[in-house]
Amino acid sequence: MGKALMLCVALAGCTTLPPVSNPRQVWCDHNEARRRSLAVLAAMSRPELDEMNSFNAQGAKWCGWKANA
Repeated sequence: MGKALMLCVALAGCTTLPPVSNPRQVWCDHNEARRRSLAVLAAMSRPELDEMNSFNAQGAKWCGWKANA
């Protein structure tokens, strides 16, 4: 049992990833602006709209997303 535990501990150290140098860039690489049709926007609740607007504002600040014109 002790050898198996030691092996697991040794292997666990090998599976960790190095720290990310720019977490915001990782977020930008994996997300995109949320654009909804007028019909979907009309059906969304106030909390849903607030969450979507907050998400898009974060993307504008971190990733340089532009508003649809």
